[in-house]
Amino acid sequence: MKAPRIVHVIHSSAFGGGPNMLTLLCTQLRDEFEMDVICDGQGDMPARLEKIGIAVRRLPLTTKWSFTSQIPRLASAIRSRRPDLVHLHGQFAGSLGQLALQLAGTPRSVYTALWPSFLDDDGPWSRFRNHISERVSCTGAAAVVAASEYDRRELVARGLCDENKLSVIYCAYFLEDGVVPAPPPPASQVVGFVGRLVDQKGCEYLVRAAPRVVAAHRNARFVIVGEGPELKRLQSIARELGVASAVEFAGYDPAPARRMRSMTILAVPSLYESLGMVALEAMACGVAVVASAVGGLTEAVDDGRTGLLVPPRNPDALATALVRLLDAPDIASQMGSAGRQLALRKFSPEVIANQYAKLYRRLIAATSS
Repeated sequence: MKAPRIVHVIHSSAFGGGPNMLTLLCTQLRDEFEMDVICDGQGDMPARLEKIGIAVRRLPLTTKWSFTSQIPRLASAIRSRRPDLVHLHGQFAGSLGQLALQLAGTPRSVYTALWPSFLDDDGPWSRFRNHISERVSCTGAAAVVAASEYDRRELVARGLCDENKLSVIYCAYFLEDGVVPAPPPPASQVVGFVGRLVDQKGCEYLVRAAPRVVAAHRNARFVIVGEGPELKRLQSIARELGVASAVEFAGYDPAPARRMRSMTILAVPSLYESLGMVALEAMACGVAVVASAVGGLTEAVDDGRTGLLVPPRNPDALATALVRLLDAPDIASQMGSAGRQLALRKFSPEVIANQYAKLYRRLIAATSS
């Protein structure tokens, strides 16, 4: 019997939670489903997928404007594959992809709201635009997946999605070598950050917390892993605060889990997050997490058990939490171990892929019946 074919559409394959989740799904489920991927071809995701036999079609989908111009070609690419189901990842694929599906003959689709449009609201026009975009994404899909209970509630409360077609499937942690290591040595005093250096990730507040932490722990080091438009400003803040020698800007690392394993604490000072995959990765590495109490981070981090939650935009509260764990390395180690256990039980690739497999089977069965 021929395996059902699923075509995945994502606008950018460069890096981040979306490409990692798509890679995990294709890797975990390729024995049950025939998987094809349509993306912009950036980053190392396409080569990774092609290495395990997943067909990848590259189209210039990176921005909403280039994606819009490619709708006819995307429709043709989908139609030629004759999929049993189309999986749309993220807001561009969710909304503009639905227009392509209309041209392709409306094959059944599932939409994963990895980054719901309302997270970008910054004024009346953007709220209106984002509302329409998310409504199109949710209305056109046979099923919608939210990455957290927080996002599920928001989608319903904002009138964006029919509650009956909406479910929560968390993102899985992504470790490039698949290895879940033992916790780091308790003697370490490294506070880490992994992520894009953009305003939303809140790295500024970690840098501003550094003086208080270094005053309490002279040997403490901060390792900032990532690149982005905020880099020079963050370096300038570190110099102005007199902590430049304690803050290392390590640049982008395609396999950040290798660095996480040497950290005592991973800080996730984001201003908003659908879930916070970097927190899950740190937990899988056995590292305690100090995170902002925003969005899905409150579901990823069990406050007081796998890490600590603090108010966003508050370097003093962040510094207090970091010092608390550096003062008590045994507690930090225990939190790391508890986080590792939680990640294995709730956020592992196997657990999350199985939940998606059940959803795929249900939607495909409904189409064929």
